[in-house]
Amino acid sequence: MKMKRPHPVPLSRQAMEIIEALRPLTGRAPLLFPNVRRAHEPISDNTLSRYVNRSGHQGAHVPHGWRSSFSTIMNELHHNEKDRAVIDLMLAHLPKNAIEAAYNRAAYMPRRREIAQQWADMLMDGMEPASA
Repeated sequence: MKMKRPHPVPLSRQAMEIIEALRPLTGRAPLLFPNVRRAHEPISDNTLSRYVNRSGHQGAHVPHGWRSSFSTIMNELHHNEKDRAVIDLMLAHLPKNAIEAAYNRAAYMPRRREIAQQWADMLMDGMEPASA
């Protein structure tokens, strides 16, 4: 995280399947997608942008767009303030209220796990599992 603070992320079933499918390639290495030049660092935003461009989506998609798509779609599906706050927390956004940000350290992991699973189910609808 660029903010240098912990950001726990509950992983969907599909994400866990992808990690297991990558394990023969990565072993117990700390990163699934290491930087080619510096293996102790993750791939960069520029690397992701190049992959998007090479896949034929240049000018139509950007990696950061996944965050806005997630926020928009999940906020459309979940119309209550509590879930809105959880969705923002999943994106590592701090509460707008400074007092709440200072005192409320709830992670809402069960709800975050449910929303992450719903998002993965939407993205992977009709796709083969990673293990296939």
